[in-house]
Amino acid sequence: MGLGVLLSYLLVCYLFFYCKYMEGYKKLSKEEDLELEEQLKRLNKPTVKSITTKYGDIYDCVDFYKQPAFDHPLLKNHNFHPEMKPTSTPRRVSPKKKSRIPKLDYKPVRIGLEGGGCPLGTVPIRRTVKDELITAKFHSELHASKVNPLDVPGFPGVHYCFARSQAAIDYHGVGGTLSIWNLPAQAPQYTVGRIKLRNGDESMEVGWTVNPGLYGDTRTHLYIYTNASQSHCYNAQCGYVHLNPNIPVGGALEPVSTYNGQIYSITLSIYQDAATKDWFLKLFKNGTDINLGFWPHKIFTNLGNKATQAEWGGEVFSPPKIPSPPAGSGHVLIFEEEDTARDAYSANSHIMVNNTIMDPPGGTVKIVDDSNYAVLREGDVGGDFHYLIFYGGPGGAT
Repeated sequence: MGLGVLLSYLLVCYLFFYCKYMEGYKKLSKEEDLELEEQLKRLNKPTVKSITTKYGDIYDCVDFYKQPAFDHPLLKNHNFHPEMKPTSTPRRVSPKKKSRIPKLDYKPVRIGLEGGGCPLGTVPIRRTVKDELITAKFHSELHASKVNPLDVPGFPGVHYCFARSQAAIDYHGVGGTLSIWNLPAQAPQYTVGRIKLRNGDESMEVGWTVNPGLYGDTRTHLYIYTNASQSHCYNAQCGYVHLNPNIPVGGALEPVSTYNGQIYSITLSIYQDAATKDWFLKLFKNGTDINLGFWPHKIFTNLGNKATQAEWGGEVFSPPKIPSPPAGSGHVLIFEEEDTARDAYSANSHIMVNNTIMDPPGGTVKIVDDSNYAVLREGDVGGDFHYLIFYGGPGGAT
């Protein structure tokens, strides 16, 4: 049997068992079904306006105060409002060095709803039906390594290729410019490029992902993931407070980068407000800082005051014995031949400490668990790139 035939056979078997598993996962008790109905009521709030994307996704413009975040038990009594902003903005104090690599002609990815987005005072929340809520719960637990979809030893089947900060200090933010790619994956596989903050078992991350099981398509999406003391979820379902009326979390990102062609990117950061201790999510586009939303510090235990690690790079998932999807740009990284026109990167990779933006002190350490993936750290190359990290690989780990 040829390798291609064998891989096709394994994939068919895998998809059969995955579908069977999801059928079982969707068989709910009466109590579970009632709980889901209550969750749907909390998610699908009365809407001021609805926007349908060209792909058929529906975003409801929900009153800021009625968004799902405020169903969190720790956010019942709050003083948040739609015009919230951080009390201060981190600044870079180190001078920019002359770049030692060619300037890249990358373009910012298009992001946001068509037709001007939602009215002021409202936020876009993706409309959800029961099957999607079940699937979202499944994939959230999958990402948190809480379940084993095929009951196979060796779960979770996650593979990593990222750089992690080394300094044992208090981190108050992380940021970077990620090149955007679209890679093949089949549910429940996923592939992501992200920045991340951690403290113990708690974390928050933002970036791009291809996750067919979660989104029901193979497009590249903006995503956030929250892993707090009492909950974990994708996007805006468990404590993250959205502010921006035009840009939803979970929305499609396009265009995407082309290997050896035009590169598209997104510049994101998470940083802690020095006064409130809340963690703000920021998008930088066309010279402007855009506040997307924030994580209230009170939903966290460890991350309530600080983070202890920062990360930049990729992660993939595939059930055991099924070849894993590619990461980054999907190509092999070759030492001393890495290229921003071919390889996925995090440029301007930085941390924030006491409202100061800086390169990772002491550099970073590579976290790679399989030879099908790699991380190459260029360090501070100067220019707009600052601290540059390449990551990715063709996949195929089992």
